[in-house]
Amino acid sequence: MNKKNVVSFIAITLLLISGLNSFAQRTNRAPENRFGIRAGFNMSDLTHARGLDVFNGLAFYNKNLTYVGFTDTKPFQYGFNVGATGQIKLSESWYLQPSLLFTSKGFKLNTQNKGYLDQNVEMDVKAYYIQMPVDIVWKFSFSQDFRFIVQGGAFLGFGIAGESHFLDHYGEKTMPRSLHQQTPDPTISNGYIGYDYTVHQLMNEDFDDTFMTEGTNRWDAGLELGLGFEYKRFQISLSYQYSFTPLYDYSHDYTLRYKEKGIANTANSFEYLKQETPKSPAQHVISISLAYYLDLISNKIKY
Repeated sequence: MNKKNVVSFIAITLLLISGLNSFAQRTNRAPENRFGIRAGFNMSDLTHARGLDVFNGLAFYNKNLTYVGFTDTKPFQYGFNVGATGQIKLSESWYLQPSLLFTSKGFKLNTQNKGYLDQNVEMDVKAYYIQMPVDIVWKFSFSQDFRFIVQGGAFLGFGIAGESHFLDHYGEKTMPRSLHQQTPDPTISNGYIGYDYTVHQLMNEDFDDTFMTEGTNRWDAGLELGLGFEYKRFQISLSYQYSFTPLYDYSHDYTLRYKEKGIANTANSFEYLKQETPKSPAQHVISISLAYYLDLISNKIKY
C-alpha cells in the first residue's frame, strides 16, 4: 500500500469513527437521571464444596482410609432480588447506577460416599441479604427508545436472615439407628467417617438460622458484571456476581469451644480431624433482572 492509499485509509477510518460517535450522541436520548423499581431471579452456588463436611464435623474416607470429603454442590439454589434502582448521568454514554435490594443466595448439597454404608448427607442453605450494588453503565443507542448496555461495579451486602437444613442419613437403615462414634479417626466400624462431636453432636437433623452459626459471615462484598437492553422505561439485564467474602470462614478460631470439652491445642475441625484447611468457599450468583423507571425526577427528555 503506497503513501497516498495509507492517507486515504486513515481519513476514511476517522470519518467512520466520527460518524458513529455523532450517531450515538444524537440517538442517546435517555433521561439524565432516573429512579425505578427492580425485581429478578437469582441462581446461586458456592465456589466449591471442599471442606464443607469437615466444617460440619464429619470427614469422609474411602476403603484405603484416604480422605475424600465432599466433591461438589448441587447446581444452584434458586432465589430472587427485589428493590429500588436509579441512574445518574455522568456523560453522553456513561451512567452511575446504584441500587438497594433484598436478595437471596445459598446452595444445595446432596452427597453420597458410594459403597460405604449409608453415608448420605444433605445440606440446603438459604441466606437473605440487604445488598447495595453500585455499577458504572455504558449505553449505546440504536434509536431514541432502544439501547444496549454494559455494566460493571461492586456490591456490599449484610445478611439479615436465613435457613440452614443439615440432614445426616448415617445409620438410618439399621434398627435401632446407629450413631457416629465420637472419634477423629476413621474406622471400618464407623463407616469410614471421622467425627468431631464438638460440632456435629449426635443430631441426625438440624435446622439453624444461617447467620447464627459461628464462623458464618454476615457481610458480603464482591464484584459484578452484566449486560442487557433498555427500551423506553424498561431495562432487562443479565449479571454475574462473585463474592470476595467467604460465606464460611474456615480459619475461624474455635479454641474456646475445644477447651470447654477438655481438648487442648485445637482451633477448628480441620485440626481435630487432621485435615488440611482448604480455601474458604464464597458465593457466586447469576441474576436476571427487570427494572422499570418511574421518571419521578425531572428530565429533559420525556417518553
